[in-house]
Amino acid sequence: MAGTVVIVPARMESTRLPGKPLADICGRSMILRVLDGASRAEPDRLVVATDSRLIEKEVVSAGYEAVFTGAAENGTGRVFQAWEKLGRPGNRIINLQGDEPLVQPEWIQALTGEIMPPNSVVTLARQISSESAADSSVVKVVHDSSGEALYFSRSVIPWGADSVLQHLGLYCFTPESLSRCASSAPGPLSRRERLEQLGWMENGVVIKVVPGNWNALGVDTPADLEEVRKWFADC
Repeated sequence: MAGTVVIVPARMESTRLPGKPLADICGRSMILRVLDGASRAEPDRLVVATDSRLIEKEVVSAGYEAVFTGAAENGTGRVFQAWEKLGRPGNRIINLQGDEPLVQPEWIQALTGEIMPPNSVVTLARQISSESAADSSVVKVVHDSSGEALYFSRSVIPWGADSVLQHLGLYCFTPESLSRCASSAPGPLSRRERLEQLGWMENGVVIKVVPGNWNALGVDTPADLEEVRKWFADC
């Protein structure tokens, strides 16, 4: 994929599942499962951004590339640090979370398939039931008729709907939008919802939402880890 750089932020600290990038998923660590899936999209560069020497060793030992970063407020900040250390390569920079072991090449293809003005970001979403959406850890999104995000929330939006769009935490940036998002101060909505992407929107960044039947399962808890293990045939 010409001009595409995929950067996977990963850290050992996690409130609900400490050390999850190195958690075993049927004989292979979670971070390597993520890299294996992303590599099938054949990006120009596939890099892990981490402040952990343990994660760095795991990644490099498997033949993948890692960049050691300093402290960062969030994953986007870590991605930006790594991108700068790499020399700012690519015209599409994808932030792929290190806890998405079910990632498929189609996700990355969908992110890079959109026309992107300089000050824009592309992300993914999928339909879920309003019952599933009641969980505040599941981020919801609504968009306008052109696919541009109107709002992200931990609450169920829109009110009264039988199904809603769950936001998946993958982003495709242009060089301009990554620089802007990484330097954006959180606004009142971002602080209220604890969602960094709202801060980008509050600072004028346009986020395009691509809905699809994405088979995603982000791993945040031990129960999530057990569920994702069921998806791998070699268990």
